[in-house]
Amino acid sequence: MCSLEELEQRVSLKKLGAAFVVVLSMIVVSPMAASAATILSFTAVNGNLYQQTVQNPCIFENDSCTQPASFPSTEVPNGGNLTSYNLLSSYDGADLLPYLNGGSLVIGLDVNEAPGKGAQTLTYFSMSINGTVMNEYNGTTGNALAGNNGNGYADYLLLGFSAFDADDEIVFHFVWDNANDGPENLFLIAGVPQCPDCTPTPNSTVPEPASMVLLGTGLLAAVRARLKKTS
Repeated sequence: MCSLEELEQRVSLKKLGAAFVVVLSMIVVSPMAASAATILSFTAVNGNLYQQTVQNPCIFENDSCTQPASFPSTEVPNGGNLTSYNLLSSYDGADLLPYLNGGSLVIGLDVNEAPGKGAQTLTYFSMSINGTVMNEYNGTTGNALAGNNGNGYADYLLLGFSAFDADDEIVFHFVWDNANDGPENLFLIAGVPQCPDCTPTPNSTVPEPASMVLLGTGLLAAVRARLKKTS
């Protein structure tokens, strides 16, 4: 028969062990949560507010883009029967940061649409940082009408991008379907635009895995200390 004191010690050890298992589970799950991409907002621009030639360089370019000679970009193909693109454009953070003027990353999409052909589709867009997709947008069919006339004006904005540093590797992924005219372009806009419904989507925060490891280590030390005391 166990004494009351021994029984209480065993119950306490069981509680500590259960807590340790929970913390270990959180450590395993936490990196998965940390890598989950936040959703970009895809917002129509009402009026000719953002023009590529007076904003910042194209990351996916067509012939209308005005580009600094040293700025890397990916050309959007043009062809008579071409109805879709699936393109990547890669950068160092240092390539992009000088064009943001200390503000948030915002990307403008200029849609080229043939008269009477109807809406096209931004099927997918994402930004990866150092190999991890941080922000993404998954579109529905026919989500992109050309709302603003003229050369190089943004019809839509992509907002809600994560911050990055100069030494980060940045990759943009652009998938477009139902193309019915000349190639589209996507260009950088410095800072946060001041227009209705253009507030960037907040980025969710998750516990850092390192913090969870420290908590788990502390609990493990407590269990060991308790075991030594009762042995």
